[in-house]
Amino acid sequence: MSNLLRFPVLYCTIKTTDGKTLELENNLCPGSDLLFTFDINFNMDATPPESDASFINTSQNMRNYLKAKNQIAFFISYEAFGKMLIGAGKIKSVEPIQYDGVTTTVPITFSAGQDFSNISAKSIQKEKTKKVGHYKRVKVNVKGKTVKRRIHYYSDEDGKKVGHYKEGHVHIAGKTKIKRTRYTVKKKFYSNLSFKKGVKPSVAINKIAKESGIKISSTKLAENKPFKKGYIVSGKPLDAINKLVKRCKSKMFYDRDQLKIDDLKESKKTHIILDYSSGLLSEPSYSDDSDSGEELYESSSYLLPQISVHSTYEVRGDFIKKTLVAQSGTYSFDGTQPTMTVDGAVAK
Repeated sequence: MSNLLRFPVLYCTIKTTDGKTLELENNLCPGSDLLFTFDINFNMDATPPESDASFINTSQNMRNYLKAKNQIAFFISYEAFGKMLIGAGKIKSVEPIQYDGVTTTVPITFSAGQDFSNISAKSIQKEKTKKVGHYKRVKVNVKGKTVKRRIHYYSDEDGKKVGHYKEGHVHIAGKTKIKRTRYTVKKKFYSNLSFKKGVKPSVAINKIAKESGIKISSTKLAENKPFKKGYIVSGKPLDAINKLVKRCKSKMFYDRDQLKIDDLKESKKTHIILDYSSGLLSEPSYSDDSDSGEELYESSSYLLPQISVHSTYEVRGDFIKKTLVAQSGTYSFDGTQPTMTVDGAVAK
């Protein structure tokens, strides 16, 4: 089969925000012009992976399409399989033209899927108001007044001063004094989204996603036990959903440009066997994932986009024969034969 994987045709389509589309074709037959290269990543993280591409000897018309926010997709066509999608996403950044004296290059970075990690916690909180009491000191004018008072006076009796009292009226002048007064104001606060006892995590996940605008293409949970004491959501929406997904012993990740939640019980079957006659380039190497403790095998082969995140494939080297589930990898094209490097966990 490896002969049928030689000299594939690579395609790149770019769609602008106003609907215009450009398609580029890299024909790898000898003598054909090189139009672009790429390194397209995939993994099982809850944030979309970033990838890189470079465009060679671009015309002004082509550079008009290389703008941030435009959609970009890469395809490969083999005689054995036909045209297949490698990766797609939205252009995030475009670097200035690089020139080495012979060739011009325009590097870009694109993200495979919409990034929801920056959506704020307030998007799923309910805005409320309450009255809050405060005190302040104010100046108060007190009016003058005339009051009846007992007046003390003296008289001379036999050469001596003798004190006496009589009823009279005295005027008290007005004045300003400081008075402590209480007042209330309406204060805005945000209440966390909460769920009652007996509600299932799947309901909470759907509610958080709807309130925040997070688009999840499919949801499968390994467990979906109701909350025993209710549940209060905290933090950013994507983090809150990911926390619930882990609680349900499942995984949230991007498959191509789609955000998915999966129970990991069944992987995508590709029926691909990687051996030295079908595209395997070197003996797979072993490593272990320090976080999960899983056995991982890294294999390098011709680029086969059927093997993507969470897909099952079989690798047959000279010393290793394993059925693996893809965890992460990179599709690469540097102008020669397109290749890929994949880390796969042993299928359970």
